[in-house]
Amino acid sequence: MIFQALLIAILANLACGRVWSPITWPFCYPLVTGTLVGIILGEPQLGLVAGATINLAYLGWISAGGAMPGNIGVAGVYGTAITILAKASPELALTFAIPLGLLGVLLWQLQMTLNIFWVHRCDANAEKGEINKIWLNAALFPQLTSLLVNGLPAFLLVMFGGDFMMNLVDKIPQSLVNALGVTSGLIPALGVGMLLNFLANKQMIIFFIIGFFASTYLKLGIMPLAILGACLAVYKYFSATSDSEGLLDSNLDENADSASEVKNYSVKLKKSDLIKHWLIGLGAEIGYNYERMQASGNVLAMVPIIKRLYKNPEDISAALKRYLVFFNTEPSFVGTVIPGICASIEEEKANGADISDEMINGLRTGLMGPMAGIGDSLAGGIIYPITISIGCSLALQGNMAGPVLFFVIFTGIMLILGYNLYMIGFRQGRSAIMKIIGNSNSLTNLTSAFAILGLIVVGAMGAERVFLTTPLQVTIGETSVVLQEVLDGLVKNLLPFGVIMGTWGLLKKKISPVYIILILMAVGIVGYYLGIFAYVG
Repeated sequence: MIFQALLIAILANLACGRVWSPITWPFCYPLVTGTLVGIILGEPQLGLVAGATINLAYLGWISAGGAMPGNIGVAGVYGTAITILAKASPELALTFAIPLGLLGVLLWQLQMTLNIFWVHRCDANAEKGEINKIWLNAALFPQLTSLLVNGLPAFLLVMFGGDFMMNLVDKIPQSLVNALGVTSGLIPALGVGMLLNFLANKQMIIFFIIGFFASTYLKLGIMPLAILGACLAVYKYFSATSDSEGLLDSNLDENADSASEVKNYSVKLKKSDLIKHWLIGLGAEIGYNYERMQASGNVLAMVPIIKRLYKNPEDISAALKRYLVFFNTEPSFVGTVIPGICASIEEEKANGADISDEMINGLRTGLMGPMAGIGDSLAGGIIYPITISIGCSLALQGNMAGPVLFFVIFTGIMLILGYNLYMIGFRQGRSAIMKIIGNSNSLTNLTSAFAILGLIVVGAMGAERVFLTTPLQVTIGETSVVLQEVLDGLVKNLLPFGVIMGTWGLLKKKISPVYIILILMAVGIVGYYLGIFAYVG
């Protein structure tokens, strides 16, 4: 059990500690972590289904600007672990996970606060030009701190919490279990509603409705509807955008000359330096802290660039200090263009160009907002919900391909897109950003096209995973009419559709998701005990 507890502790840190984006970003999602918790604890199928069930409530989860609406990593790891330790049904996993996710925000706040100490230690390294020691305070010590904050509670839970959880679940009345089962069918409406709030408007909501009722009436699964959505998205983009308006136009051709190839530089960056910079930069949040956000990760990523370009201790110290200022953007999908530009500018500066520290950080600061807006929207609002919906759909059928497919597609898109945008940023230098985002019409068309795909997939997921039925009967004379049959005769899945639309309406009125969770739980529990809603198991 000690070995299992240690593995769960490490997994909790991977899910919450933001070690390196290609691993920790997909690992924060319960579909992946729940499956791994199940494998570690010897219940892979229960972990798979419990993790997917928990993930449905977080379909619209986006952590932007350092804000944490709920600790999804804690919800996935702890919620699944408790479900398995208590030998409970997957439906109860969501009941465990939601409050734990809210409490987990306290762990996140503690981690972000403690990491402030380490970024000040990086300042001391920079002042002395200790470039070979930066990794200690930028990466190693923050991650040990994260392991303590996120991993220790998970270790204690697995080591000592099993009997307690089993006894606790045994004492829960079956009626309450059924009532909680009703709420587990309602809570995924919050995730769907959050995505509607992000993606939908009066013109686009029709695509959600198409996905919802195509799944309901035609019994089409997520995958065929995703293919349909992809076809509509491609048609939408190319019908609205001419070839000359493409997002990555001929000005961004991969064969464009880099500044170092055009100019006769005495000091040049090698391809290996750039790859190291990009790869390490994917861990920009490794020392994430409230004071300077991604500064620790940024300075760590710059080490290969600085080592290649500067030999004078004073120049090394100055370069380290440049990247220890406040910085925060989406670092993995789209934001990689910024470090690419910085590498190009540093190469110019090292070869005598009149470039000040203020100019470099002014450029970085000016770009971090637009790149965060595009990157968070693309990754969290489009790529994640589409891929996670496909993965959860397979997982809830007991198919282990679900989390694997999600991980491969999500991480693959991250690496391909992030690498190419980094290289574009380096080749084009300071002019890259205007060439990428300068054509606002093309960017808008691309976003709309992806939104169509996302809304169709999320519509199908809503139809499949938001459950609500009523057992009410109306007696007219000697005839009894089952209300659910009447509703099905009018429009199938009408109650789940109404719940999703109602949740979306509350979100549009700026009602907190925490309050909406409480409302949905109250509706489910009270409705079950009053006999208005039924638990279908």
